[in-house]
Amino acid sequence: MMAMVDRSNVGAASAVTDFRRARRRADVQAVLGQLSGQPHELLPYDEVRRRLHAVESAARHLEDIPLSAIVGSVDRYQDFSRGFLPRMDSDRDRWVGVKLAMTGMVGVPPIEVYRIGDAYFVKDGNHRVSVARQLGAASIQAIVTPVHARVPLSPDDDPEDLILKEEYAGFLEETGLDELRPGADLTVTAPGQYQALAEHIRVHRYFMGIDLDRPVRFDEAVAHWYDEVYLPVVDAIRAHGLLRDFAGRTETDLYLFLAEHRARLETDFGWRLPSQAVAAGLAPARSLHPDERADELLPASRAAAPGERTTVSLVQAVLVLQRGRPLDERALRTAIALARAEGATLYALRLGAGRVSPEALDEERRHLEALASRAGVPSQFAASDGDPVREVRQRAAYLDLVVAALFDEDEAGRRLAPELKGLLRRCPRPLLVVRDGRTGLRRPLLAYDGGIKSEEALFALAYAAVRRDLRPVVMTVAEHGRGVSPLDRARTYLERFGIEATYVSAHGPVAEAVREVAELHGCDAVFMGSYKFSRWLEEVVGGILEQVLLDGDVPILVT
Repeated sequence: MMAMVDRSNVGAASAVTDFRRARRRADVQAVLGQLSGQPHELLPYDEVRRRLHAVESAARHLEDIPLSAIVGSVDRYQDFSRGFLPRMDSDRDRWVGVKLAMTGMVGVPPIEVYRIGDAYFVKDGNHRVSVARQLGAASIQAIVTPVHARVPLSPDDDPEDLILKEEYAGFLEETGLDELRPGADLTVTAPGQYQALAEHIRVHRYFMGIDLDRPVRFDEAVAHWYDEVYLPVVDAIRAHGLLRDFAGRTETDLYLFLAEHRARLETDFGWRLPSQAVAAGLAPARSLHPDERADELLPASRAAAPGERTTVSLVQAVLVLQRGRPLDERALRTAIALARAEGATLYALRLGAGRVSPEALDEERRHLEALASRAGVPSQFAASDGDPVREVRQRAAYLDLVVAALFDEDEAGRRLAPELKGLLRRCPRPLLVVRDGRTGLRRPLLAYDGGIKSEEALFALAYAAVRRDLRPVVMTVAEHGRGVSPLDRARTYLERFGIEATYVSAHGPVAEAVREVAELHGCDAVFMGSYKFSRWLEEVVGGILEQVLLDGDVPILVT
């Protein structure tokens, strides 16, 4: 007669085999974790709670929780791996007994866990979690005790993440920022950064006290720093899409990086730049194509009634170049007038400073600051003896407009200064070239040919017209009768913003035609692109821009 099979013995033997298999996997994962540096251990609950300044709730409730979100244990965190594989041979009988209960008719009670954020820690039921995971279950029934922490915890967090969250929790404990500004997210990716943020707040509080001439409460300084210092920088980071170039970093990481970069620029440039300007300077080259930036003009064109000047400004910083030439004074006064009209800051750069005595430089600085102060324009002065084009290009990237007189004069007449000629085609921002005739911006002329740089000039003209309610003149030149007029394109674009303009189609040499149209219509400024043909060709043989610059007396905005 065939012997009866004891099913309980078969089940126990199978459970023992499963335990041994799980043990081997635990050992393999431990080795792989050491080689790869990936965490393979459970997080200790008491340490996590202490680090995050977490507080246990008195309430408890029963629910199904995801097994994958259980990341730690109260007192058995050394007995199981991060995946709840058994690490101790002595656990065999207990593990086998739990599996037999869970797969048999007996069943098991709910486990007990603490929840911090989205992560769970086992208070009672470690073996039940281990067996459930080996059985392939997705969830398990648990009695959950919420634990409230100022910094949320994720199931994906590892011990290194815990260090950062501990620092974040300490920062929030000190500043109360999460209570003052609920929803604020100041996550960073490197240790030690919250100490820097706290120092920013302390310094901000100090200067607030000076500005307000009274003691400033710490919570008042925290809120003011977040609203007036931190958020504007984050807005600039978002506006310029800087996170795309800093993969894996956060907005707070970039805020701190910009603060450090700003300090370096202050040393290198001799100016104190706003953090928003530093963010703009680090962004990819800004397109001035009119279609890509039309949305910047639409709100402005709708915000003002006919004949009323809009308050929207795209020019926050104006750079004026000084070289100790007669036309520099006109350039300075033009730049001050523009900065005043735009509500911008004036940054002055004295080139060739090595050839000037310190006393003379100081006199130039005082003269500039006095003129700017009388106009109500904030100003900063710096001097440089480096290569002029390189110095201007490095600095202009952080500003919005460059104003300069690029001419030298001698017995032979006026000519472009050789050391500054390269700015005409290499300046990263629009360049306003001041000449010795009248200045103003009441009736600008756009020399438009539909080319790439001419399109940028069209946007600049549209901005000036919307900003100041101007009626510009737009001209195109068909040299020797060839070519199709692009005026319809310019007309369609300007009418989109309600800009009324005069459109002129001229013939003949461009420089001569520009001068004649400007004189005929009483234009006091010319807008045009920096080159018409290839940049290389124009730099080698000269171009239309240089001809226009030397033939006329009104300022020219070069894009």
